[in-house]
Amino acid sequence: MTTLTVPQTDSVHAGVADAGIHLEIAGLTKRYGQFTALRDIDLAIREGEFVCFLGPSGCGKTTLLRAIAGLAPQSAGRIVQCGRDISRLPPQARDFGIVFQSYALFPNLTVFDNVAYGLRNRRDERHLMRQRVAELLALVDLSGSEGKYPAALSGGQQQRVALARALATEPGLLLLDEPLSALDARVRVHLRSQIKALQARLGVTTIMVTHDQEEALAMADRIVVMNHGVIEQVGTPAEIYRHPASAFVAEFIGSMNFLDCRPEGGHGLRLGEQRLECAAHHCADHDRVRLAIRPEAVELCARDEGLSARVDHVEFLGAFLRVSLTLEACRQTVTADIAVRDGERLGLTPGVTLGVRLPAEAVRLFPSGEVRA
Repeated sequence: MTTLTVPQTDSVHAGVADAGIHLEIAGLTKRYGQFTALRDIDLAIREGEFVCFLGPSGCGKTTLLRAIAGLAPQSAGRIVQCGRDISRLPPQARDFGIVFQSYALFPNLTVFDNVAYGLRNRRDERHLMRQRVAELLALVDLSGSEGKYPAALSGGQQQRVALARALATEPGLLLLDEPLSALDARVRVHLRSQIKALQARLGVTTIMVTHDQEEALAMADRIVVMNHGVIEQVGTPAEIYRHPASAFVAEFIGSMNFLDCRPEGGHGLRLGEQRLECAAHHCADHDRVRLAIRPEAVELCARDEGLSARVDHVEFLGAFLRVSLTLEACRQTVTADIAVRDGERLGLTPGVTLGVRLPAEAVRLFPSGEVRA
């Protein structure tokens, strides 16, 4: 997995932080017979915010989006939009536009008629409809495509038509259900920047479902990480990446080293016979814990300056080297991502022994064993 880029400051989206609440979800639960897909979800989304629901398949993220839209009504709990309780309203009575993974364009209608579909349903005047469609197609860089049919468009163009259609009625909330997953990698990267720029320009509150962590980190003001029908963590991309709240979040977002160790005090741990410092933790009552550290935070140095380790493998990844090592103190493996020039300076080759430093501020501990009596 390639190293992910996250915002360099948690204040990148500070303007959104001062906005009012657009959507409030309280105690939302969704059951299908004996199976609970969502359990006691509490979440507040601010006006103009871009939020990503992120998690593996089956975690409940799409179910939560469909509950917000009224397409899969919740079994319990409330949904309030701009102070209006929409918990029991049908989809057509709610204020949202939606873009599906499959685009769901009408194949027998032209681009113009697809975009104008919602406007016709609310009986807008013809000249206003033409004006609105023209504005939207210009907004998504599809001016001149009014007379084309979906089959004549590329996947990326179809997705932009679907986005224009969702925005046509000026909804207060835009819902995106894995809108980029059916596209190839290059188109996906290009389109995600377009969608984010468009959302920022319009200021529309947006929720996007995705299983792609890089997509979420690149686009979201905040990320809601979900697993097994519950929320594991909510935070900015930088918060989620740098300060994961659980081992699941740490492992799911980006690359992470995990090492078995024992806690020692509130800021320490023992790795084999070596005592190391770490960020403050709440694992003192656990007999065994997992040390977590990002590969880019692992430092390589001279043999006598850190934990002794043997180089097992060096992988050239263009902008950096990925180095696999075995720590002699505990016979566990660790991966380090370092600059190419640093690798050349250290003379990295398989079999070489050197030092490894695990900076205290980058080390986090998560429970893995039994709680001490």
